[in-house]
Amino acid sequence: MRNIAIIDETFDANITSTYHLSLQYGADHFSFAILDTIRMKYIAFKNFWYESGIPAGMQAENLRNLLNSEGYLSKNYKSVYFMYQSPGALLIPGPLFNPDLAGSYFRYSGNAAPDHNILFRKVPSIDAFLVHQIPVDIYDQAMGSLSDCQFFHQACPQIDDAVLDGKNKSLPAQVYADVHPGFIDLMLLNSGQLVLYNSFVIRNKEDMIYFILYLFDQFGLSQEETPLVLSGFIEVFPDSISILEKYVKKISYLEFNKSYSYSYTFNNLIQHQFAHLINLARCE
Repeated sequence: MRNIAIIDETFDANITSTYHLSLQYGADHFSFAILDTIRMKYIAFKNFWYESGIPAGMQAENLRNLLNSEGYLSKNYKSVYFMYQSPGALLIPGPLFNPDLAGSYFRYSGNAAPDHNILFRKVPSIDAFLVHQIPVDIYDQAMGSLSDCQFFHQACPQIDDAVLDGKNKSLPAQVYADVHPGFIDLMLLNSGQLVLYNSFVIRNKEDMIYFILYLFDQFGLSQEETPLVLSGFIEVFPDSISILEKYVKKISYLEFNKSYSYSYTFNNLIQHQFAHLINLARCE
């Protein structure tokens, strides 16, 4: 993995009020992308990669340093979306969701962490609410440094991307795996409908492959016929794809949303690593 910085020559710091800013932050990286909302064209992108990861107690301080040092981020934008990447989120069907009980849902699940804010957001594509948590110090740092910042969990673009992709392909079943250095998010769609969303902590490629194959086994999916769509940082687990291909025969990689255009400077980006960041702008 590497640090990346690209910008189109049409970027104009004087008209950022017409731009959208998407950011994602996790224990191993920080990335942001800038969308010109008039032309619907991505014109800037930057990624910082932390090979050894950032200890939880230092993530807020690291974020503060990043937000203060990146001049682009101090501008006023039309909209700002901040996605904190972490395992663990709850999906509550829309008709059953009560916003006053958001904290109770998470505490009842046993996954509530101390010193975290519990947030929620509707996912219209499946008529459900996503309940998630973010460390208080990271939330406060983003709120204090980014104008009119809205917060998201990675499940928002993951689910929207998968549902849209599944409906376009009209397949009886399709599996999606979004890979991070410390966890994996798995989804199963059947005829464009979300059947399963879950996250699992992983330490190595064996864990990653195990949970993918476990999903295939539990739902009786054919390893010969059921497509598997990969996204995220699967490259941090060397040789994992060659091993996975021995079991799952139809593997593809998530791509950038074709409803946007992209500066030529984006040509060398590995699309499946940052597809959810790019597609975050479509979330509500």
